[in-house]
Amino acid sequence: MAIMTTNARQVLLSMNYPAVPSAVGIARKSTEHVLGARGFPPPLVEDAGLVVCELVTNAVRAAGGTTLRLTVAVDAPGSVTLEVRDSSPAVPDRRSPGPDDPGGRGLVIVAALAARYGVRREADGKTVFAVLRT
Repeated sequence: MAIMTTNARQVLLSMNYPAVPSAVGIARKSTEHVLGARGFPPPLVEDAGLVVCELVTNAVRAAGGTTLRLTVAVDAPGSVTLEVRDSSPAVPDRRSPGPDDPGGRGLVIVAALAARYGVRREADGKTVFAVLRT
Protein backbone atom coordinates (compact mmCIF):
# COMPACT_ATOMS: atom_id res chain seq x y z
CA MET A 1 0.00 0.00 0.00
CA ALA A 2 1.36 3.42 -0.96
CA ILE A 3 1.02 6.20 1.53
CA MET A 4 0.61 9.69 0.18
CA THR A 5 1.35 12.66 2.35
CA THR A 6 0.39 16.24 1.69
CA ASN A 7 1.71 19.39 3.22
CA ALA A 8 -0.90 21.33 5.10
CA ARG A 9 -1.02 25.01 4.31
CA GLN A 10 0.27 27.15 7.13
CA VAL A 11 -1.34 30.58 6.86
CA LEU A 12 0.92 33.16 8.47
CA LEU A 13 -1.20 36.21 7.65
CA SER A 14 -4.69 36.71 6.21
CA MET A 15 -5.98 40.27 6.25
CA ASN A 16 -8.57 42.38 4.47
CA TYR A 17 -7.59 45.90 3.48
CA PRO A 18 -9.53 48.69 1.81
CA ALA A 19 -8.46 48.92 -1.83
CA VAL A 20 -6.93 52.37 -1.39
CA PRO A 21 -3.32 53.53 -1.94
CA SER A 22 -2.50 53.68 1.77
CA ALA A 23 -3.08 49.91 1.99
CA VAL A 24 0.06 49.25 -0.06
CA GLY A 25 2.54 50.25 2.65
CA ILE A 26 0.51 48.70 5.44
CA ALA A 27 0.30 45.35 3.60
CA ARG A 28 4.04 45.45 2.89
CA LYS A 29 4.93 46.16 6.52
CA SER A 30 2.54 43.46 7.74
CA THR A 31 4.14 40.91 5.41
CA GLU A 32 7.68 41.87 6.38
CA HIS A 33 6.80 41.78 10.08
CA VAL A 34 5.21 38.33 10.05
CA LEU A 35 7.98 36.77 7.95
CA GLY A 36 10.71 38.43 9.99
CA ALA A 37 9.10 37.31 13.25
CA ARG A 38 9.01 33.73 11.91
CA GLY A 39 12.75 33.81 11.23
CA PHE A 40 12.74 33.89 7.45
CA PRO A 41 16.00 35.17 5.92
CA PRO A 42 16.15 38.97 5.53
CA PRO A 43 16.58 38.84 1.71
CA LEU A 44 13.36 36.79 1.42
CA VAL A 45 11.55 39.17 3.78
CA GLU A 46 12.61 42.14 1.64
CA ASP A 47 11.65 40.41 -1.62
CA ALA A 48 8.27 39.39 -0.20
CA GLY A 49 7.61 42.96 0.90
CA LEU A 50 8.37 44.26 -2.58
CA VAL A 51 6.22 41.60 -4.28
CA VAL A 52 3.29 42.34 -1.96
CA CYS A 53 3.72 46.04 -2.69
CA GLU A 54 3.42 45.40 -6.43
CA LEU A 55 0.49 42.97 -6.14
CA VAL A 56 -1.47 45.23 -3.78
CA THR A 57 -0.81 48.26 -6.00
CA ASN A 58 -2.28 46.36 -8.96
CA ALA A 59 -5.29 45.33 -6.87
CA VAL A 60 -5.90 48.90 -5.72
CA ARG A 61 -5.84 50.09 -9.34
CA ALA A 62 -8.13 47.29 -10.50
CA ALA A 63 -10.64 47.28 -7.65
CA GLY A 64 -10.24 50.68 -6.04
CA GLY A 65 -12.81 51.54 -3.42
CA THR A 66 -13.66 47.93 -2.51
CA THR A 67 -11.59 45.55 -0.39
CA LEU A 68 -8.71 43.23 -1.08
CA ARG A 69 -7.38 40.26 0.83
CA LEU A 70 -3.70 39.53 1.44
CA THR A 71 -2.67 36.01 2.39
CA VAL A 72 0.88 34.97 3.27
CA ALA A 73 1.30 31.22 3.62
CA VAL A 74 3.74 28.35 3.59
CA ASP A 75 2.37 25.72 1.20
CA ALA A 76 5.53 23.64 0.93
CA PRO A 77 8.84 23.52 2.75
CA GLY A 78 11.22 26.09 1.36
CA SER A 79 8.63 28.43 -0.14
CA VAL A 80 6.32 31.28 0.78
CA THR A 81 3.12 31.98 -1.15
CA LEU A 82 1.83 35.54 -1.39
CA GLU A 83 -1.75 36.04 -2.59
CA VAL A 84 -3.78 39.17 -3.22
CA ARG A 85 -7.46 38.73 -3.99
CA ASP A 86 -9.68 41.53 -5.30
CA SER A 87 -13.14 41.92 -6.80
CA SER A 88 -12.07 42.90 -10.31
CA PRO A 89 -12.18 40.25 -13.04
CA ALA A 90 -9.48 42.15 -14.97
CA VAL A 91 -6.26 40.14 -15.14
CA PRO A 92 -3.06 42.20 -14.82
CA ASP A 93 -0.83 42.31 -17.90
CA ARG A 94 2.92 41.99 -17.79
CA ARG A 95 4.19 44.92 -19.81
CA SER A 96 7.52 45.95 -21.27
CA PRO A 97 7.84 49.58 -20.19
CA GLY A 98 10.42 51.87 -21.70
CA PRO A 99 13.01 53.63 -19.55
CA ASP A 100 10.93 56.83 -19.44
CA ASP A 101 7.59 55.16 -18.68
CA PRO A 102 6.39 56.06 -15.17
CA GLY A 103 4.84 52.66 -14.47
CA GLY A 104 4.22 49.18 -15.79
CA ARG A 105 7.05 47.40 -14.00
CA GLY A 106 5.04 45.65 -11.30
CA LEU A 107 4.73 42.19 -12.82
CA VAL A 108 8.23 42.47 -14.30
CA ILE A 109 9.50 42.86 -10.74
CA VAL A 110 7.27 40.03 -9.48
CA ALA A 111 8.51 37.72 -12.26
CA ALA A 112 12.13 38.54 -11.41
CA LEU A 113 11.72 37.76 -7.70
CA ALA A 114 9.25 34.87 -7.70
CA ALA A 115 9.89 31.24 -8.57
CA ARG A 116 6.46 31.41 -10.21
CA TYR A 117 3.40 33.63 -10.26
CA GLY A 118 -0.04 33.59 -11.79
CA VAL A 119 -3.72 34.40 -11.57
CA ARG A 120 -6.66 32.31 -10.38
CA ARG A 121 -10.02 33.54 -11.59
CA GLU A 122 -12.66 33.51 -8.87
CA ALA A 123 -16.45 33.79 -9.12
CA ASP A 124 -16.24 37.30 -7.67
CA GLY A 125 -12.87 38.52 -8.92
CA LYS A 126 -9.37 37.06 -9.00
CA THR A 127 -6.40 36.08 -6.90
CA VAL A 128 -2.92 36.99 -8.06
CA PHE A 129 -0.23 34.88 -6.41
CA ALA A 130 3.53 34.62 -6.28
CA VAL A 131 5.68 31.86 -4.82
CA LEU A 132 9.08 32.78 -3.41
CA ARG A 133 11.74 30.23 -2.50
CA THR A 134 13.53 30.50 0.81
